Amino acid sequence: MTLVNSCTDDTNGDEHPVARVYYDGHCPLCRREIAHYRRLRGSERLEWVDIGREDARLPAEGPSRAEAMARMHVQDASGNWHTGAWAFAQMWSHLPIYRRLAVFLRVTRTLATLDRAYSVFAHWRLKRRCDSSVCGAADPGEPESVDGQTPPARSERVERFHQTEGERQCA
Repeated sequence: MTLVNSCTDDTNGDEHPVARVYYDGHCPLCRREIAHYRRLRGSERLEWVDIGREDARLPAEGPSRAEAMARMHVQDASGNWHTGAWAFAQMWSHLPIYRRLAVFLRVTRTLATLDRAYSVFAHWRLKRRCDSSVCGAADPGEPESVDGQTPPARSERVERFHQTEGERQCA
């Protein structure tokens, strides 16, 4: 899996989704915000994946269910993953009404600051609303923890979701 912060807007002239937006549909605030975005012109080119649903499956090369529940993720048409503020900028770049905001945030290099604020909010949101029956559920087919230890594959995957060098350069 490649996690990037693209400094450019990728466009896709065909009818395939230009990006997949992974969001927590059990979160009332997230649900309202995504409903707003889905009403906008350009949203039909995005694929919206509610990871709060029991049958929602994440790509094997992507984040774990817990990681996806903790922060917003967007997978672009090239298969690159964006998370946090960079995920919002990626999504906004495909919505004409928000495209200039996405460009502005990239050009002014404010995404890193916004991502830190988003991280604080996302941690608070998850802690406030989650219980073990909703947010603690593991992905189907993922290795379970043994004696409270996180499986190595998951801890390696978590490291890839920290800010990358490309994100620091573009921010």
